[in-house]
Amino acid sequence: MSVFKSGRNICESGLSFHSDARLATSLSAVSALSTDRLDPSMEDRALQPRRTPVVALRLGGLRMSVKFARQQDYKRAIDRLFYCNVIVHVVCNCLCNLFIKGFYQEGYIEISIIDTGGAVDIAYLDFSKAFDTVPHRRLINKLQSLSLDSNIVDWIRQWLSDRQQRVVVNGVYSAQGLVTSGVPQGSVLGPILFNIFISDIAEGINGKVCLFADDTKICNRVDVPGGISQMTNDLGKLKKWSELWQLSFNVDKCKIMHLGRKNPRAEYRICDTVLTSTSEERDLGVIISEDLRVSSQCNRAAGNASRMLGCVGRGISSRKREVLMPRYRALVRPHLEYCVQYWRPYLQKDIDILERVQRRATKMVYGLKEKSYQERLNDLNMYSLEKRRDRGDMIETFKYVKGIHKVEEGSIFKRKQNSKTRGHSLRLEGQRFKSNIRKHYFTERVVDTWNSLPVEVVEAKTVIEFKQAWDRHKAILNKR
Repeated sequence: MSVFKSGRNICESGLSFHSDARLATSLSAVSALSTDRLDPSMEDRALQPRRTPVVALRLGGLRMSVKFARQQDYKRAIDRLFYCNVIVHVVCNCLCNLFIKGFYQEGYIEISIIDTGGAVDIAYLDFSKAFDTVPHRRLINKLQSLSLDSNIVDWIRQWLSDRQQRVVVNGVYSAQGLVTSGVPQGSVLGPILFNIFISDIAEGINGKVCLFADDTKICNRVDVPGGISQMTNDLGKLKKWSELWQLSFNVDKCKIMHLGRKNPRAEYRICDTVLTSTSEERDLGVIISEDLRVSSQCNRAAGNASRMLGCVGRGISSRKREVLMPRYRALVRPHLEYCVQYWRPYLQKDIDILERVQRRATKMVYGLKEKSYQERLNDLNMYSLEKRRDRGDMIETFKYVKGIHKVEEGSIFKRKQNSKTRGHSLRLEGQRFKSNIRKHYFTERVVDTWNSLPVEVVEAKTVIEFKQAWDRHKAILNKR
């Protein structure tokens, strides 16, 4: 399989592939791997030890020379080509366990268990220096077990072997040390190799295991007979896996969270250490609370955005809208909207905390300070954050319904069957709920709004067409 064909197949499989003109310069040197040929000059360079200095950077950073930058570009281009081949092989051979709960899609907890009065325990596990401690021989064995092309495996083996590092502090170099474990951080191949290495960690586990890079979570329902013992057994199996594959847990950072009012709050151990109970945990940048409320996340998001807005205001003297607003959209607003479809606030106090940041930003624009908030938004051609969340909800729903998000059919939404009422053919079926948390959860709150949309909106062919149709629909409603 050629390198360019591999890249095209990735795009067709729904995975991202960033084309780069610089890849063409490395094609002739790398394409030989598909035809059992290797450029002698490439082979000589591959056999030479790579000596990498670990530099103690100043706060202001370190300038890279042009020569060093070009070397890094060349290495990353090579990494991308092999990254493509590895992913194409994994996808084409249906080795989906590497990706379903890995870098592309994370598993989620069924809130319906909590809504019905159940209890769930979540163990947040952290590997100790995960990317630096992957044993090379065991990694190569796993790559070979995937039936990857032997040339690719050989190249990765040479890429990992004979690496040396030294530490540089104030211009003083330490002695060279041979690197016998770990995947190079900052490389393109590093994350996928690590993901392959831990791909079998969930084998034999009865609970739900969620993986994202080196972040591992295991969830078990504990209000049913045998639930606590099952969680204990699963943690024991994870300990055995870590010992077998020489990837140890950082027990000081491993936590347990108890969800549900009737949770027995059992005590668990891993590596002979009792897991610390926590009421809040940062999970992929979002604060999860044991009561499943989002106030802590709203306060954190508003605080980060407010501090960034202060930096923007102090960093530029101009208050023109064409200067200030692009910086607000690029640097401030992402803090308020990161993963917001998951933690969208429904209490008015939390909504106001987030909106207050945008109110302050629009007041900074020259000539708008004395106007009302809605007038400022109209002048700047902006939506309130609440309206943007409404729009974002519908965009995400469209992606799920149309299959743009690759998830198992019926795992997120259920279609209404034999609906005799008026409306479009893509109507969704809501579920019964008892608590406000479930009522305002993404999969429940969007159902009524989605079902009320006109046919011309939901039958858009692309996301861009849907956004345009949604904006026209809302504009018509606002005029009424």
